Amino acid sequence: MQEPTHILTGVIIQKSFGGIRPRDLALGLTATVAFLSHGFLDELARITFHPADPDFHSPFWVGYHAAVLMTSILFLFLWWKKYKWGIAFAAVPDVDWIFIHGQGIFHIQIPFYRQPHLHDLLHLIYHRIPPFSWLTSIVNRLPNARHNPWACLWEVLLVAVLLLTLRLMTMAERPSVRPAKLQVT
Repeated sequence: MQEPTHILTGVIIQKSFGGIRPRDLALGLTATVAFLSHGFLDELARITFHPADPDFHSPFWVGYHAAVLMTSILFLFLWWKKYKWGIAFAAVPDVDWIFIHGQGIFHIQIPFYRQPHLHDLLHLIYHRIPPFSWLTSIVNRLPNARHNPWACLWEVLLVAVLLLTLRLMTMAERPSVRPAKLQVT
């Protein structure tokens, strides 16, 4: 999945554990579940437009990824301050790609970082360890649409559902406001 999806998922996860005390337990649960959510969302990415290699010659690919970048910046602006823990752990596996692709961009070599180590760990968890592997076997039955530009609509729909979920969670935590009764003296 693209970064806006991971960001929103991290926000929702941290918000879900926000009421747990002690705070260290809430942060530990947030970190663990947010990190694992990245693996699940990446498994689910098979149904979305998610080609492995960039195509800077495709106007659609460039436009879509420009929109993803702008949306990521907007979401970070909106939620980083309050939900940085959930966002960071939901997005941290993508550090793999920063290191791996950054080596090519800057013409440097980091001998120990040629493989996506964090993604490999999540791949191991989701393909070898029950109940995660059971979930993956179900997700793998979905069609692979990674190279179909129209498949980006599935991720747009997922982002909309996550935004709606976040909105409903926010509404549910607000105390209901009732007008004060008029006192007649």
